Amino acid sequence: MADVHADRAPSTYPRLLDGFCRTASFGPGDVLRRRGQYYKDMYLIVEGCAAVQLGAGEPGTTIELRTGSPIGEIGFLRGCRATATVVARTATSVVVIDDGTLDKVQRSDQKLAVEFCRFLATVAEQRIGHNATIPSLAQDAEVDPGIDVLLCRDHVMLHEAMKLRYSVYCEELGRSSPYADHDQRIIRDQLDDFGHTFIAVANGETIGTLRGNMSREGALGMFAELYGMSLSGNHPERTAICTKFAIKKSKRNGYTSLKLVSAVVQYGMRLDIAECYIDCIPALLAFYEKFGFKVAGDQFFHYENGPSYPMKLDLAVHGRSLCERVGAHANRI
Repeated sequence: MADVHADRAPSTYPRLLDGFCRTASFGPGDVLRRRGQYYKDMYLIVEGCAAVQLGAGEPGTTIELRTGSPIGEIGFLRGCRATATVVARTATSVVVIDDGTLDKVQRSDQKLAVEFCRFLATVAEQRIGHNATIPSLAQDAEVDPGIDVLLCRDHVMLHEAMKLRYSVYCEELGRSSPYADHDQRIIRDQLDDFGHTFIAVANGETIGTLRGNMSREGALGMFAELYGMSLSGNHPERTAICTKFAIKKSKRNGYTSLKLVSAVVQYGMRLDIAECYIDCIPALLAFYEKFGFKVAGDQFFHYENGPSYPMKLDLAVHGRSLCERVGAHANRI
């Protein structure tokens, strides 16, 4: 029997999902999405008009979006950077869809949840196909053909990060971890409950991972004290920590590390993070100093890494230049 909702018009989704979502409003000229940034939510237009800017002035690279049109669905579904900049042409209102939204819809109306996910997949496939023909996007792929950095968007992606942690920490380096699951061969701890985990992927293989946690989103346990974060005037609203940094041995070159760190830094800057903290074993002090990190406190004994130093990165000083270094390095490939 055919699904009675199979041909539902896109313009009906904002009304159907309104009870599950928060709303947001934008004025003419406001940026709803900025190309190259990471996001963990997406929008559905309720009212108004927005323009998608796919390229830098190439003919036919602007698309108009109206009621029912999704914004940011590719990044939301796949964990990649926003593929285009979206600007409001008129006063525009949207419903905001995030992971919590989909969970609420699924528990309340499973058929609607299935239908909406299929609708998003169809739209995303169409847009990805269109984007592939845009010269500016094709150039981006050419300068960096080997490594994609993705924000984990589902349990499968996060599981890949956890497997790589185990492979590097327990199998390669021979370290012990109270959070290691030796049956599943993964490492998972409580910070994964509210972490923002990135993975570096090359030829379909996860080769690197790095996790960020913002202090304002959850308890960091003893890390806030060990890293000296509590002494900062930016804590807790504008501080974050980076942990679970692991890269496969055969891919452990400076560029993979640079791409992961810069992705987390750029993401933090967009979310108004001013300082990023990390722990470092003595042998890697010079490595982290190249990114701009500086020792922020006394040495301590890390439960997985052994003797370590807390280090701090000032994003206002080093964030933009760090991201620019990724582009400069890519252009030399």
